[in-house]
Amino acid sequence: MTSIDFHALLDGDPVDDEPATPTPDGRELERLLSPLAVETFVNTYFGRESLNVEGEDDKFASLFGWAQLKRALARGRRIEDRRYNITASFTGGEASGNGRPMIAARHDQVSDLLTQGATLCITNIHMADPALARWAQAVRAQLNFSGTVGINCYVSPDGSGLPMHYDQRVATTVQIAGRKRWRFSTEAAKAWPDHNAVFENGRVKPARADGGRLPDEMTFREVELGPGDLLCLPAGAWHAARGVGVSLALNLYFAPRNFIDQLIPLFRLFASSSGDWRGGPPASAGDIHGDMPDNVADYMRERLDEFHAMARRALDGPAALAEPWLSALTQVPYTGWQPEAKREIPNISPEQRFRIPSSALRFVEDGQGVVVPCDAGLLRFPAVLAPLIRRLAVEAKPFTIPQVLAWPQLPAGLSREQAMGYLQKLYANGILEMA
Repeated sequence: MTSIDFHALLDGDPVDDEPATPTPDGRELERLLSPLAVETFVNTYFGRESLNVEGEDDKFASLFGWAQLKRALARGRRIEDRRYNITASFTGGEASGNGRPMIAARHDQVSDLLTQGATLCITNIHMADPALARWAQAVRAQLNFSGTVGINCYVSPDGSGLPMHYDQRVATTVQIAGRKRWRFSTEAAKAWPDHNAVFENGRVKPARADGGRLPDEMTFREVELGPGDLLCLPAGAWHAARGVGVSLALNLYFAPRNFIDQLIPLFRLFASSSGDWRGGPPASAGDIHGDMPDNVADYMRERLDEFHAMARRALDGPAALAEPWLSALTQVPYTGWQPEAKREIPNISPEQRFRIPSSALRFVEDGQGVVVPCDAGLLRFPAVLAPLIRRLAVEAKPFTIPQVLAWPQLPAGLSREQAMGYLQKLYANGILEMA
């Protein structure tokens, strides 16, 4: 059993200098999953099957540790947003829940609760750690994930943990220090559930919800995670865990957005273009005794016919769905996220070199132009710029603006001022940067 003086480790103000927030290099997801290929993760495991990846002890050493936790707790004292919070659990990773809910905790109780044997969860710790926030944002972009990405932190003394439950989101445990023993189902009890659930005394709680398959009906695995190891569970996978010694881990979560949320803007645009839709069902006179009025029923059928025709057009030309999907990639990237302010356009020399940060330039050609997502939303460029955008997306070496203006991919007839305007738009929104 490992004994730690939590007061000496976590109390007081951090004494070291505030570290600089690293700039993402486009390989955050690759390093997280290594040696597993990103394509294998996306196509085989993410949201489908549980995945355990063993890593070297120092694999996540630069990502987080006890010193970073102490700094985050110090910053967290100043956060008023309730999405950042601390809870404690006095359970031990039981195979069944025991009715002891997690309790709210204050920052000044952290060390005492850990000493007493409680597991602590610092929810949305990325709100108190700019480096983690930037890392979570980078992973989300590299996965092209349209939902919410965030990070929770779990500290579990020896024998402490959480009982059998599942989450409504993909939970990826990144083991930082110490060890933790996990028991988990190899797949989801219910695909992408819309609620969390606890297995207690042979039943699923909350009882009103469809909990899917029970743990007794599923295949389970047990692993003991050590530093550098990763465990990714699909939403709806049953699991329980407990510390072996003292465990420090991050939970990188992926909370989905219902697809209907991404389509609603498209539906609203369609409906707002027609007076028949804007006006709603017609008024009718007379009593309603058994059947809808004929004029209302006719209205419903006509609108559904129009909606069906609109959906068929979208299927025949799926580029129309690009904007709703790309918009989803730019919205609510993770809890507490705020987009960076647009950059001011600097005075530069002809020799100044620029680059496109790895994976920063994502775009879709939708038939009307080129759509580029960024922190501020969607940028639109004319279709004639598509060859230039493609060249920028794959250009590996830094370049000067005069070099870009000489590229053959620049459309004929485009003035120098117009080309500079488009490049400035990319720079102001963080897609083009100085090398």
